[in-house]
Formats: sequence, structure tokens, C-alpha cells
Amino acid sequence: MIMQSAIRYVRATVFGLGAIAVLPVLLDAILVAPHALFITHDQQTGEVYLVNQGDVAEEVSVELRYGYPATDSLGNIGIRFIDNPGPDDQSAAAWLRAFPRQARVEPGRRQRVRIQATPPADLPDGEYWARLIVTSRPVDDTVAVVVDTAVRAGVTIELRTITSVTYRKGELQTGVRLEGFSASTVADSLEAWVELSREGNAAYLGTVGFELLDAQGEATQSWATPIAVYMDQNRRFVFPLEGVAPGYYQLRVFLSTDREDIDVQYVLPAPAVERTVGITVG
Repeated sequence: MIMQSAIRYVRATVFGLGAIAVLPVLLDAILVAPHALFITHDQQTGEVYLVNQGDVAEEVSVELRYGYPATDSLGNIGIRFIDNPGPDDQSAAAWLRAFPRQARVEPGRRQRVRIQATPPADLPDGEYWARLIVTSRPVDDTVAVVVDTAVRAGVTIELRTITSVTYRKGELQTGVRLEGFSASTVADSLEAWVELSREGNAAYLGTVGFELLDAQGEATQSWATPIAVYMDQNRRFVFPLEGVAPGYYQLRVFLSTDREDIDVQYVLPAPAVERTVGITVG
């Protein structure tokens, strides 16, 4: 998936003896826009903006690594990073550069970061990927926490935002195959497993939707979420069944390249895919 995630890290240094209770600290994030950057072989440059929505200055650093959305054994989706991509990996990380790599962003201001591509001369047609990792911390990055007169703590809070960078060259094709689809009820929830394989030389960016159909074929519940298939994945989805009457239903899954969060010029067309399985509720 084109994915933007923010991870907050807290480092605490404790002076003295005794237990420490660190109160929750909430900070405004550095916003990275756009959340997905596309660079073409003809242009070879792109821009993102780091916007400080908080009321304190932020020190920001930028790096590029190869990674893509992938599922674990439990069907959860996350970013899989590969530090040493092989020749068959569609990695752009080695030949993308960010300028500047470090900056100070004042409150209410924004910093432009230019992404420059210098691909190999013999680069085959296709898509190549990297993840832009933006790490920010307040300039005055130590928050004092006093528990009692014997204990003092310095807490450093760090925010990490991960967005996608896609480099495109030549003729592109994409598609998705639905290799497996199953569903069951777990307690008061619906659990669906969707096994997908990508076709073509570009990532499949689209939407996966579900409809719970009653005996008359009417949709009693529906759910939809963006999806991105870079490599094969077996993904688990869980939806609430609150208010759904007991009985036999059909669960329909459908995938299309409709995406509201991506400019239509960057969406690659592909045939829609759908399948239905039976499920008993209650």
C-alpha cells in the first residue's frame, strides 16, 4: 500500500533511585506531503514538503531505504525493509538522493525536500521503489518529568513518518490475482483472509472492498480500504458484526484500481477482480 505511518519513540533517562511513571506526552507531527511521490524517467526529480504543524521548532532528518508493504504470518500488513537488495529487487534506494537530508523547521513553516534520481543507464522498463523516512524531534527535545525529589527523568520524543517514492520508466503494466479467499466468524467479528499475487512490472494500487449479502442478495454491511500489492501477500481483515442478525450470508470481495487518495494520472488501470464465499453468522 502506499502507506504513511508515524511511529513515536520515547527515550527516558532516569537520575536517582525509585520507580518512575512517565505521563503521556502528545506532540503535533511533522506532516509529509504528498504521502506518495511518483517520479518519471523523463523528469527524474520530485519534491515533498515537511510541514511543522506544532508550536515548537523541529529538527528533521531524511533517509531513503528499500521497502514495500508485506504481510506477516498473522496476516498483518507492515513495511518490510531490505537492507541489501538483490539484482531482482525493484529497488531505487541506491540511486535516489534527498536534498537537504537535515533541516530545522520552524513552527508553522514548511521545508521543501527535493528527490533526485540518477538511475543506471541500462535500467529496464518498470517501477522501482523506495521508502522516504522522515525523523523529527523538537529542538528542545528533553521533557523534564519529576516524580519526586529523588527521581528526575529526561524524556526524548521522536516521530518517524514513512512514505513511498515510486520511480517509473517506460511501458508499465499491473494487475492482481486473487489466489485465495476465505472467511469465518470469530466471536463478534468477521475474519476474512485474502491471498493476492501481483502481475506485471508495477505495483497494484487500488481498493479492496467487502459486502455481506443476505438471502435476498442485499448488502447488510460493507467495508472498503486502500490496498497496495508490491509482492505476494496473504492478508487478514477483521470487521465488526454488531447488529448483524444470525443466519447464512454471502461475503463478496472485490478489488479495483479506484483510489481517492492518489491523483488519477498516477493510477495504472487493471481489470477488476471479485469472488464470493458463504458464511454463517451466529
